[in-house]
Amino acid sequence: MIFDDIGSFPLPEWIDREWVRNNVMSREYDEMVQKAFLMKLNAGVECPNYPQFQEMVEQFMEVIKDPNSQEGAYLVSSKDALIPEINSIRKTGHKGPVRVCLTGPFELYYKEFGQVIYDDILENLALSIFRFGQNAIKSGINVKVISIDEPSLGTNPELQPTDEQLKNAFRYFNFKCDVQIHLHSPLYYTKILDVSEINVIGVEAAKDPRIIHSIDVEDLNSHDKKLRVGIARSDIDSIVSQFNQENNVNAWKDINLINRAINEIESPDVIYHRLQNAFENLEDRIAYTGTDCGLFSFPTQESALIVLNNISKAISKWNEK
Repeated sequence: MIFDDIGSFPLPEWIDREWVRNNVMSREYDEMVQKAFLMKLNAGVECPNYPQFQEMVEQFMEVIKDPNSQEGAYLVSSKDALIPEINSIRKTGHKGPVRVCLTGPFELYYKEFGQVIYDDILENLALSIFRFGQNAIKSGINVKVISIDEPSLGTNPELQPTDEQLKNAFRYFNFKCDVQIHLHSPLYYTKILDVSEINVIGVEAAKDPRIIHSIDVEDLNSHDKKLRVGIARSDIDSIVSQFNQENNVNAWKDINLINRAINEIESPDVIYHRLQNAFENLEDRIAYTGTDCGLFSFPTQESALIVLNNISKAISKWNEK
C-alpha cells in the first residue's frame, strides 16, 4: 500500500488562479511548485502528485486548443504536450516515485461539447492526454503511476458513454507503470473492470464509508484490478460545518479553529479506523491510499498539510500493527 495524493493543493495566500494563469512559465511559479511538492514529501506522502495549481480542464485544453500546437482538431502535437510542473519536480532532484494526474478524455469532452459524444473528437482528446502522460514518463522523473481524473463519470447523468467508447478512449493508456482512474462515484467501477489498460480503480470512501461495501472483491480478483481507496476527507466545507455544529462556534472566522477542526475530525485515529475498515472488506486489493480528492479548497497550505500528516501517522500505526 502506497500513500499518494490526488494532486490539487492550496495556493499560497497571496496568489490566485488568475495569477497562475498568467505566470505559469515564470520562475516564481516554478519555485512555488517545487516548494509545495517538497511540503507533500515532508508530510509523509510516499508518491506525491505534482502540485496541481492550475484548473484541471483549462490546464490541458488551453494547450490542446492552441492552433500553434495542433496536429488536428483537438489533437496536440507530442512536442507541445507538456506539463510544466513536471520540470519543476525534476529540478528538486527527487528520485522517489511520483504520481502524474491527467484530466481524463471524457471530462475534457463533456466540458467542451456536452453529452453527445462524437467518437473522432473523443479519440483525439484521448490521444492528446496520452501524449502528456508519455512526455511525463520520458522527462526523467520516476513516474510510478499515471492517474486519469474522470469526476463526471458516474456523477453526471448526462454523460453516458458506451462500453465501447470507454474501451476506445482508454486504449492509449498502456503505460509501463500503474494506471489509475480517479472516480468520484463508484457507479462506473464495474465498467472499468473490462478496460485492460487501467489496473487501479480509485474510489472515495472517507466521506461515505458505505462505498466500501458496494465493491465486490471477487470482481476485482477475477479482473486483476487493484484499488486506490480514499481514507481521509477532503470536503473542507463539511468538515468545518460539522465542527461548528458540535462546538457551537463559527470556525470560518479563525484559521486556528479551522486547523483544529481538521485535526479533530480527521484525526489519525479516525483515519486509522477507516483504513482498518477498508482492509477488512477489501483485503489485499488496496494498492494506494490517501485523501478522497484534492485539497485545493482548503484555506491554507498549512491546513492541507494537517490532513496529510494525519494520514501518514495513521498509516504508520497500521504498519506497526
